[in-house]
Amino acid sequence: MMRAFCACLALVMALTLASTGDSDAQSRTRRQPRHQQEPPPPPPQQPEPAPPVAQPEPPPAPQPVQPQFPYPTEQSPLPVKIVDAPKASKTEAELAAERQDRDERAELTERLTLYAGLLIAIGALLALAFALQALYLWLALRAVRRSAVASERNMTAVRRAFVSVGAMTWEAAGASVKVSPVWTNSGTTPTRSLRVSGNWKVSHGELPPDFTYGYANPPERLLLGPNARAEAGSVLIPMRDVQAAIEGRVQLYVWGRATYEDIFEGTQPHFVEFCHRIEARGTTPNDLALTFVYNGHHNRSELDSQRSAA
Repeated sequence: MMRAFCACLALVMALTLASTGDSDAQSRTRRQPRHQQEPPPPPPQQPEPAPPVAQPEPPPAPQPVQPQFPYPTEQSPLPVKIVDAPKASKTEAELAAERQDRDERAELTERLTLYAGLLIAIGALLALAFALQALYLWLALRAVRRSAVASERNMTAVRRAFVSVGAMTWEAAGASVKVSPVWTNSGTTPTRSLRVSGNWKVSHGELPPDFTYGYANPPERLLLGPNARAEAGSVLIPMRDVQAAIEGRVQLYVWGRATYEDIFEGTQPHFVEFCHRIEARGTTPNDLALTFVYNGHHNRSELDSQRSAA
């Protein structure tokens, strides 16, 4: 309290001293003589050059504000339910119009569904008809091709060279009997690479089913033209064996084979085989009669045999 009073007293004294000094200065100013000349005005001073304007410095980059407090934890979203605004009640006319429009749309949908089903059924029938037509065309082309192949095969079979044994001839040749098969070409084209082989055997009985029809001599090569005949593959049988056959003590067999090709390209080689049993009668050598009888499965060609033509 005392300090506040002292401060107020000092403030009052300072204000009093200030006012007294101002009044003394004013009185001295009034007491100065008027005849004194005022000093001349000072010469005008040249304006000082303006100091260079400092370029403003770019503001410092803002520093990221570090949060003073931790972020609040995320909360689960609150479910929001959207409530439709209440619709205004419709009149009977509007309800009837909506019902009629709905019925028309349902009828149109049924018609479109029916038309789509009909289109699908027509498409399926067309696809089936196309498949049947393609199958019929394929069968027709197959039949035409088969007919063409058969016609070509028949023409080739008719015109190709076909060799067979036309006859068997024999004649006495000194102390032996010469037996010769006569080969005939019944085709309208000549043969190619015709080779003929022949052999014979004396046996004390029938030839066994697994008998091997071999050939001791190399085959003879010849050419048969269309409808030509030729003897080839002849064998010589001693007269004593013929006499034994007449007496029934042995049996005589003769066989042969002909291999050839035709002039048509792409055809397989052909072959013909035969085997005959010789039945002898009479007396040797002047009164002799020989008969040739087909014997066994060796009488065949490539058309009815599974053996190779080679």
